[in-house]
Amino acid sequence: MRFFISVLATVAMLAMAPSAFAGVVYTASATTSDSSPLTAVTPGAQISIEITMLTDDFAFGNAGSVNNYDNSIVQLDTAASFIGAVGQNIFAGVCYAPGACFNGLPNGKDNSNFAEVTGTGPGVEAEFFSGVSLIAAQGNGSLDQGEDLVSGGPQFKIVFNAIGAAGSSTTINIGTYLNYQDAYSGSVDGNVTNTSVSVTIVPEPGTALLMGLGLAGLAGAGRRE
Repeated sequence: MRFFISVLATVAMLAMAPSAFAGVVYTASATTSDSSPLTAVTPGAQISIEITMLTDDFAFGNAGSVNNYDNSIVQLDTAASFIGAVGQNIFAGVCYAPGACFNGLPNGKDNSNFAEVTGTGPGVEAEFFSGVSLIAAQGNGSLDQGEDLVSGGPQFKIVFNAIGAAGSSTTINIGTYLNYQDAYSGSVDGNVTNTSVSVTIVPEPGTALLMGLGLAGLAGAGRRE
């Protein structure tokens, strides 16, 4: 990651860009495999987070990740996640056909090198985007294609498995975070709007019912005495 930041700094010095608006803006939509709410996720359920990156700037480079979550509560599922192919353009300026988008930032990440790491920041991190170009990206993200190859949808899908104990909670940060050595370069470097998803694990419905019946039985026994 330090190498990425040094390259990004070089690009920023060599390239000139017009005045800035918003740099890069992340949005996320999260669902669970059993439709349980994020405030009461069933143990064993999958949590799918669809991530969209948009900009009204002319980006020269960016790194984006999910980070700072408790991996004893949610477990990254790299096989179920979708990062795309190496070289896939983000902020593409033109798309000629499904899978044929150009004039953006080529992503150096794909499913083969998408992994959870430590040592880049205060907690765990999994980088889903890493792209640098000497020529500014010509698009805003609205033409980019995700796993369905349809322009305008989320570019990435990150999947976690709920493995935590009942009552445990964690927050998954999503975006470009300097404390994880991520960086953005455009008209104004570091101009990012990040987002997050919070998750709370609850007992499985059958377990909660049995616990309730057990407590009711103990209360009844106490009254008979």
